[in-house]
Amino acid sequence: MTYEIAIQVMQDARVHQPALVKLGDSYHVFSRTRLLGSGPSYEAALKAAKLLPRKERRAYDAVLFVATGSNVVRGSLPVCAARTPNMALRIANALNAYTPNDRGF
Repeated sequence: MTYEIAIQVMQDARVHQPALVKLGDSYHVFSRTRLLGSGPSYEAALKAAKLLPRKERRAYDAVLFVATGSNVVRGSLPVCAARTPNMALRIANALNAYTPNDRGF
């Protein structure tokens, strides 16, 4: 497995700011907030982080938040209304980037 494929696996799993670091003989998988796993190879480190094997995504996971005018919607369901279209776009981007299991709670 190459570095690019390993990063793509992490991005597909929606890890917040993914990073792979080689230190000595081992590889470490990081998100922005914490160490997720370590191993002797990229693949082993991703398995330790429980990112491999890839999980099948359910249909509703693929629906992203979108800004339409000054409203934020997910599919056909309205989520919120903002004062400006720029604020709605920022809210939609933040909701798409949020990964609850990455915060360590």
